Amino acid sequence: MTKLNIVLFRKHWLVILSLSMFLAFFLIVSQVMCDGCPSEKDLLEKIQPIVKREVEIKGIRPTAYKGLCEIHVRISGRDNIMYTNPDNDFFVFGHLIESKTGDNLTRKALEKYTKLSPKEVKNLKSYTAFSIGKGLVEVFYVTDPQCPYCKKGEAILKKLSEAGEIKTHFILYPLSFHKNAKEQCISIICDKKGIQGLESEYQSENQCASGKNKVEATILFMKEKGITGTPGYIFTDGIIHTGLLREPNLRERLGLPPPKPVKETPKPVKETPGSVKEKSKNAKKADDTNPPQKK
Repeated sequence: MTKLNIVLFRKHWLVILSLSMFLAFFLIVSQVMCDGCPSEKDLLEKIQPIVKREVEIKGIRPTAYKGLCEIHVRISGRDNIMYTNPDNDFFVFGHLIESKTGDNLTRKALEKYTKLSPKEVKNLKSYTAFSIGKGLVEVFYVTDPQCPYCKKGEAILKKLSEAGEIKTHFILYPLSFHKNAKEQCISIICDKKGIQGLESEYQSENQCASGKNKVEATILFMKEKGITGTPGYIFTDGIIHTGLLREPNLRERLGLPPPKPVKETPKPVKETPGSVKEKSKNAKKADDTNPPQKK
């Protein structure tokens, strides 16, 4: 190697080393400071004694509001968003609403954190118990046969599906505190009872292996994704929404036109005995003042 090559090599090496050191320093500082947010270790040390349950920190990031940090935390298998300050002086569990727009920033953040990948969305068909409707717009509905709020959602989805506006894929997810819900889900799948079986909370002795495997796989998948309750909506873009959606909100989320306003028919006025007598008097007066014309 010539002297010139050695000099050039040293210069290049020094440049690369300097850039590497700068990058390493930047990453370390970013990790430590995290824009003023506390570290995962500090968070766990303070929150664990308070909630006294299994806690997993999934993400830490600053919000648009100075001194307020957003923490994605999983408590007992359920995803939540909490807020704190850089010194961990407080923990806030609740919804952060933007005053200018009215947007629920907490729900948006949670949807972003729990969003399914395209591969996971495609795989949802394997958990589907049955589907209704022939619309081009699709949605997956996570439900339990005994869930009262689920039934309200089912009625809305059934209406839109039967109108040809959407196609609904029903995923049966029995909750552990609903007695015999798991057996009901398996029976509905094994006996192919579909939406009628779900509505009537159908149950039989048929607990076939394919139905059992599907329900148990569904339970496992939902728990992995932090979904611990029903009803739930999973949209084709991977966004998960837990809780009941009213028809206008569901239509907006699916990109459908708003519902047509229902025309109210006027209620018939009940006639009281007094009003009937008054009418007959008025009619008699009219007959007296307007006698029939003679031909």
